[in-house]
Parts: sequence; structure tokens; C-alpha cells
Amino acid sequence: MVTGPAMHPVLARFLAADAARETLLKQQSGGDLSVEEQAFTDAASANPKHKSVLLGVGGRTLSTDAQASLVLLAAHAAVRALDQDATLAEPTKKAREALAEEGASPEETDAFLASILLEEAFGYEQDVDAFDSEYVKEALGEVPALASLTKEAVDALFLTFVKAAANDAERKVREGMARALFDIAWSEGPAPINPEHMEAVLDAEVVDRPEEEQEAKVQATAQLLQALSKEGLIGPIRLSRLRALLGEDDA
Repeated sequence: MVTGPAMHPVLARFLAADAARETLLKQQSGGDLSVEEQAFTDAASANPKHKSVLLGVGGRTLSTDAQASLVLLAAHAAVRALDQDATLAEPTKKAREALAEEGASPEETDAFLASILLEEAFGYEQDVDAFDSEYVKEALGEVPALASLTKEAVDALFLTFVKAAANDAERKVREGMARALFDIAWSEGPAPINPEHMEAVLDAEVVDRPEEEQEAKVQATAQLLQALSKEGLIGPIRLSRLRALLGEDDA
């Protein structure tokens, strides 16, 4: 698998199928493992089905299932490496604690944190040549607010945003865009709002609409993102990137 440089180095290393399989075989033979290799084998041991898929693969061409297993284990290995990162260890700890307090299992927590690393790696088309540690730090910092977000709190956010409209027409647009974004991004529980969510919202609500309607909906969506940022649910780097996807400059 071809990997780009703009991702966590552990994720990048083990997205290479050969490196992943060699590390698993090295563990089986009792070889000494580096810190990164230990993180990968720990992730594999915690996900035995995916480990078996990789060990059963021969040749360089991976099936869809094998590719999925490779990505999952590489991302989970990178999550384990966060605990040893001087910059990211503390926000990772706080994120884990917040998710645990809301009833997330260790497996669910690892999956949540892995999604942040995968978003950093593949979520945005931008010119970067190194792992964006600051973005990941910010995303980890969003987790406590997201983890504690109840349905009642989401309903309150929705009503506050809609009621802030200047007139009935704007109120209707705000209502539609807020409902669409919350349904798409938070249908399975609050999670960081990412480019896939935005693309789905735009496809469902904006594309192929009259120009004036498009402009009103894009503006309402940008205002909604700003409102969520004020609640600590979207950090400033994420806000800037999501607004850019809307073609909006930061205010």
C-alpha cells in the first residue's frame, strides 16, 4: 500500500503489508521487538480476527478484507504509541478518561482515537509533509466535550441555533442544515465532525439547488460550525478546515 508522509509514523510504517506481516512473524518467533513493533503486536493481539487475516495473506495483492485489517491494526498501533508521545500523551489520557466516564469500553475508546489519526492522515487534501501533531492534539482536546454531549444537550444546541435566526426564512434554513448535520455526524453518538460528514451534508442539502438557496445553506452551515466551536465541540484548526470545504474564509 502506498502511504503519504502526512500521518503518524507508526501508522505509516504498518500500512505497509510486508512490515506488518514481518512484525507479526517476528513476534511469533520470539524475536526482540522495538517500541513501535510492540505497539503493533499489542494492537494485533487485541484484535485477533484481523491479525489472523493478515497472517493468512500471501503475496503483495491484498483483498479488501486484508486491507481493512491492515488499516485497523496500523491505526490502533499508532493509538498505543500516543501514550509515549511527549506532546500527545496527556491529551490522549484525558480523552481516554472522558470516554471511559461515559461508558465506552477500551475497544470502543481505541476505535474512537484511531478514527482521529485516520482523519489526520486521509481526511484533508492539503500540502503537508509531516504528521500534524497540533491538529491531533486539538482533536483529542475536543473529545471530553463530545463524550459528555447528551441527546438533550444536542437538542438544546439545535434550538438555540435555530432561534438565533433573523427571520422565518433564515430560521427554516438553519433548522434544515442543523438537522442534516447532526443526523449525519452524530447518528451513532457525538464524534468529531469531519470532511465526510460535510460532503454528505452538502450532497444531500446543497448540490443541484438554485444558487441563492445554495448560498443560504452554505452560510447557515458555516454559522453552525462557528456555534459548535464556541461550545468547544470544534477546535479552531478543524473549524478553519471545515469552513474551507464550504468555500468560506474564517471570520
